[in-house]
Amino acid sequence: MKRLFSLIFLLLTLNGVAQENIRDSLLQELRTVQYDSSRIWLLYELAGIYRFNRPDSAIYYGKKAWELARRINHPAGEVAALRYMAISHITLGNDGKALQLDLEGIKLADQHGLLKDKMILLNHVGGIYLRSRVYAQALTYYKASLLLADSSLNHTWNVYNLSDLGETFMLEGQIDSAQYYSELSYDYALRNNVDKSEIDGTLANLGKTYQKQGKNEMAVSYFLQSLRISNGKDRIDKFRSTFPLAEFYYEINELDSSKFYARESLNHALEGNLYRSIIQSSNLLSSIYKKSDTEQAFEFKEMAMAYQDSLYNLGRQAALEDYINFDEQERQRELDDSKAEFQSQLRTNAFLGSSFTLIVIAIVLYRSNRAKQRSKRKIEVAYERLQNTQTQLIHSEKMASLGELTAGIAHEIQNPLNFVNNFSDVNKELIEELLNEMKKGNVAEAEIIGKDILDNEDKIVHHGKRAEGIVKSMLQHSRTSSGGKELTDINALADEYLRLAYHGFRAKDKSFNADFKTELDESLPKISVVPQDIGRVLLNLINNAFQAVKDVDNPEVLVRIRRMDSPLGAGGSAVEIRVKDNGPGIPDDIKEKIFQPFFTTKPTGEGTGLGLSLSYDIVTKGHGGELKVESPPASGASKGGIGTEFLVSLPIQKNQQL
Repeated sequence: MKRLFSLIFLLLTLNGVAQENIRDSLLQELRTVQYDSSRIWLLYELAGIYRFNRPDSAIYYGKKAWELARRINHPAGEVAALRYMAISHITLGNDGKALQLDLEGIKLADQHGLLKDKMILLNHVGGIYLRSRVYAQALTYYKASLLLADSSLNHTWNVYNLSDLGETFMLEGQIDSAQYYSELSYDYALRNNVDKSEIDGTLANLGKTYQKQGKNEMAVSYFLQSLRISNGKDRIDKFRSTFPLAEFYYEINELDSSKFYARESLNHALEGNLYRSIIQSSNLLSSIYKKSDTEQAFEFKEMAMAYQDSLYNLGRQAALEDYINFDEQERQRELDDSKAEFQSQLRTNAFLGSSFTLIVIAIVLYRSNRAKQRSKRKIEVAYERLQNTQTQLIHSEKMASLGELTAGIAHEIQNPLNFVNNFSDVNKELIEELLNEMKKGNVAEAEIIGKDILDNEDKIVHHGKRAEGIVKSMLQHSRTSSGGKELTDINALADEYLRLAYHGFRAKDKSFNADFKTELDESLPKISVVPQDIGRVLLNLINNAFQAVKDVDNPEVLVRIRRMDSPLGAGGSAVEIRVKDNGPGIPDDIKEKIFQPFFTTKPTGEGTGLGLSLSYDIVTKGHGGELKVESPPASGASKGGIGTEFLVSLPIQKNQQL
C-alpha cells in the first residue's frame, strides 16, 4: 500500500511541477500584457490547463476571464470562458450548473453569430443529458450540433457528433442505430481525410457496439485500433481508449488482461491527475482483485473513496464560491435596479412617504419572484413532456417501417403458399393413382403420372422459393443492418417494395385503390448498396406517395428507374430512382422543411416526422448520393394532377459498371 501511494505521490508531483511551470509562464505574461482582450485569452488558457485535473482552479480562472469579457463587451471571450467553466463543473459532478452555463453560452453565441462555439456547446449539452440518461434530449442536441457542423463543413465535429449519436443509441439499447451512426462516423472520417487522431472515440464506440452483439473478435480489433491512435495524444484520450478494453476483458472474465489494461488506465489517470478516471480505474481494479486478493481489492477501493472525497470537497468549495462570487454581479445589478426604481418611486410619490414606497416595492418584488417561480415550473413541465414525446416518436419511427410491411407481406406470401398447398394436394392424389396403376402393371400410365408429379414438384419448389424470397426480404428489412454494402438489383428491390407498400396500405384502408406501376431500366447493372437501408428509403417514399393520393381522383403512383450521368459532379454514372404521385403537391413554404427531423404534414398520430430525415441521411451520408423533391405549388384541390416527385441518385462505382 505504501509503495502504491508513493507512486501516486510521485506522479502527481511530476504532473504538478509541469503544470506549475506552464501556469507560471502564463501568469508572467498576464502581468505584462497591455490589452484586456489578450488578458481574457490568457485567463482562458489557464482555465483550460486545469479543467480536468484542478477543476476548482479552472473555475477560478474561467470566472476571471468571464468577468473581464463581460466588462469590455467581448462575447467570444465570454462564451469561451463559460464553456471551460461548464467542463470544470462536469468534472466536479455539478452537471446542473454545467447545463446552466452551457445554455447561457448557447444563447450568447446565437445572439452574436458565433456558430462554431454554439456547435460545440450544443454537443456539450448533449453529453450532459447523455450522462443523465435523458437520451431523447441528448439526441436532439447532438443532431442540432451535427446540423451546424454539416452546414459549416466542420468535418472533425461531424465525426464527433455522429460518434456521440452512436454512443447514445448504444446506451439506449438500440444497437442497430448505434452501429449505423458509429460506422457512419468512421466512414465520414475516411472520406473527408479527417486526421486519424480524431477517430479514437469512434473506434472505441464500434468496439462497444460489437461487444454488445457478442462479436468479441471484432470488438477487440476496434478497441486496439483506438488504443494505437491514442498513444500520441494526452492522458485523458489514452484513458478513454484503455479503460474500455479493461471493462471488456472483465465482462468476458479474462481477468489477467482486464487487470493489465485497468492498471494502464489508472497510470494514465494518475499522470494526468484525472479525478473521475482515477475513481473509475480504482473501482474496476477493486472488483478484479476481489476474486483473488482481498487486500489489494481493499486498497484500490480505499483509493477510489479517497479521490471521491477529494472531488466532493472541491465541488462543495467551488459551489460555495460560485454562489458567493459568480452571481455577485447579478445580485449587485438587481440591487442597483431596485435602488433606481426605489428612488424613482420616491420622487414620484414623495407625498406618500418613504415607508409606503418601500412596502410597494417589496410587494412588487415578491410578486415578480412568485411569477418567475411559476414560469420556471411551467418550463420544467414542458421539458418533461417534450422528453417523453420525443422518446415515443423515435421508438415509433424505428418500428414503423417494419409494421407497414406486415400486411403487404401477408398478401404477397399468400399467393405462392396457395400454389404450394394446391400442387401438394394434387400430387397426393396423383401418387395414389400412380400406386394403383403400378398394382395393375400399367407401366406406361404410371410413367405419365410420375412425370406429372415431377412437374408439380418443380412448381412447388418454384413457389416455395418465391415465398422464401419474400420472407428473406422481410428479415433483411427488419434485421440489424451490418452496414456492409453488397451488389443489389435495384429494379427488383423497387418492384418488390412497391407491391408490398401497396398491399400494406390496402390492409389499413380496404376502400383504397390506386394505379401503381414501374418503368425499369433492364440494362442497369447491380450496384453496391446496403439493401436494408435503401429498402427503408424506398418504402418510406412509396408509402408517402400512397398517402398523398388517397383522396384524389384516379390516383397514380409511378416508380421510374434509369441510368444517368452522376449529378454530383464527380464524373461517372448513377442510378436515378423517381417516386412520383399525382397528389395535391407540396406547398412552397414547407419544401425546405420536409427533410428536417420531426417535421411532418401527416395528421397527428400518423407520422413521427423522422422518415424523410432518416432517408436523407441514408442516401447522402450512408451512400454518397442525393435525395431531393420536385413539386409544383400545391393548389389545395383534391382532383390530382399536380403531384410530387422524389428523386434518389445513387452513384455507380467504376468497377460496378458493365
